[in-house]
Amino acid sequence: MCQINEEDDEAFQALKAAAANKTAISRKCMSCDQDACVVVRIADPMCRKCFEEFFIHKFRSTLSKSNVFGRGERVLIAYSGGPSSTALLHLIADGLSVNARRRLQFQAHVAYIDESSLYPESTDIRDKVTDLITNRLQHPLHIVSIDDNLDKDHDFQQILTERTKSLTAREELVRRRKLKLLFDIAIRENCTKLITGDNCTKLAAQILSDMAQGKGAHVALECNLTDTRNDSVTIVRPFREIMSKEIAMYNRLNSIESLQNADISTMTGPQSSIFQLTETLVNDLQRQFPSTVSTIFRTSDKLEKNLQPHRCDLCCCPLDLSEDQSLVSDEERIKLIQQLFSPTSQNMDSVHVCYACRRLLRDVQPISHSRQK
Repeated sequence: MCQINEEDDEAFQALKAAAANKTAISRKCMSCDQDACVVVRIADPMCRKCFEEFFIHKFRSTLSKSNVFGRGERVLIAYSGGPSSTALLHLIADGLSVNARRRLQFQAHVAYIDESSLYPESTDIRDKVTDLITNRLQHPLHIVSIDDNLDKDHDFQQILTERTKSLTAREELVRRRKLKLLFDIAIRENCTKLITGDNCTKLAAQILSDMAQGKGAHVALECNLTDTRNDSVTIVRPFREIMSKEIAMYNRLNSIESLQNADISTMTGPQSSIFQLTETLVNDLQRQFPSTVSTIFRTSDKLEKNLQPHRCDLCCCPLDLSEDQSLVSDEERIKLIQQLFSPTSQNMDSVHVCYACRRLLRDVQPISHSRQK
């Protein structure tokens, strides 16, 4: 175990006293020797100007080094209202402006999946989303409800609250359903790329959560810069090397406010689902050992992507089971999959799912069983 000597304890007490008195510790920027206002890592204090240059450079270099966007290409940005996607919108808006030093060359569209129908007590933020994206940022906006195109026998709120056993299964159903709707919007609007705001901290927690749920074969695909699970639309994650702490600092320095709204995990404890548990674990370890997130993330980069020609009908990832093992035989679950994830498919007899999605379906009760209860 590490020991704290008297000198370290005195320094800690000084830091506590300074925080209590709300006085700034005089530290110099590591780049320009000006007074620092943020500390990115333990030994990396920065002034505002240098931090913003550092943050924007990480964002732009992630996009440019892979050269994923073509000139004039139509791109769909997934907006959730959270800190990451809000910062992403502002960075792209700045990059598309006439005064940008290296102007982005693609055409940006924004998609927002409205989940307010799932939570009766939540506030409808459609007007705020419209004002931010259409009026202020002037991007084309596409708003779709999460229960869009569902019949009365497959009401999504009822599926989550009455037929799904655990919060883990509810979170995964919502996650897969939102991704399916985003793919549908992108294909309808002729967008070949889907940009998400997944940051390094969230991806590290998602990696552990996916492995715990039997999705280890897809970890490399889930955290890669470009995700090619869909043949028509490629997912791009430009924040994959930026931590949530850095995004929070950037938003605060630039007075960028996110539109917070209720989600499936609101008012739940840190051990209520597998993802909540792994997220709490990663954040706690990161506070004690600052290299935790980068270690998890870099380790996942070394995994090989096993791309097979056949895809899962729920998550669109390559199948990790044989054709016989991945085949779904229960008629009611086939109807559920077709309604939630493939409403345009005409083949109702052949539905294949990966190992993790097969486990997920075990937590969703059939309609007849839920009605008997």
